[in-house]
Amino acid sequence: MDRLSKGKRSFIMSHIKSSNTKLEETFFKLLDDNNIQYIKHPKIYGKPDCQIQNKILVFVDGDFWHGWHFKQWRERLPRKYWIEKIEGNIKRDKNKFRQLRKQGFIVVRIWGHQLKSKDQRVNKLKTIIRKLEEI
Repeated sequence: MDRLSKGKRSFIMSHIKSSNTKLEETFFKLLDDNNIQYIKHPKIYGKPDCQIQNKILVFVDGDFWHGWHFKQWRERLPRKYWIEKIEGNIKRDKNKFRQLRKQGFIVVRIWGHQLKSKDQRVNKLKTIIRKLEEI
């Protein structure tokens, strides 16, 4: 059972940002620092966080909301609602990425924890640069 009223929970959830998050801003700064041009939040199906050279779509996803290693921690969630919510996000992400790949896009997903250490940020950037060279 949720400790908050339905109205209070709705209020809190409505204030969770879906774009221009700290994770995204960290990633955009990484692109800027490496002189990689990108378009923020292009108007494309699936709402990617950025687009690079028309072909690469980047999604910067929070570990909790998008279910990174979800099977390992799902039982610790306090309510069935959260399990269904995150499982729905995982399923929607898979379908979205599949559709975008069918349309010819290269989809790059960056997990929140990958932006926390400098080494992982550099590795993700190298992945994107390799994909740029392939285009």
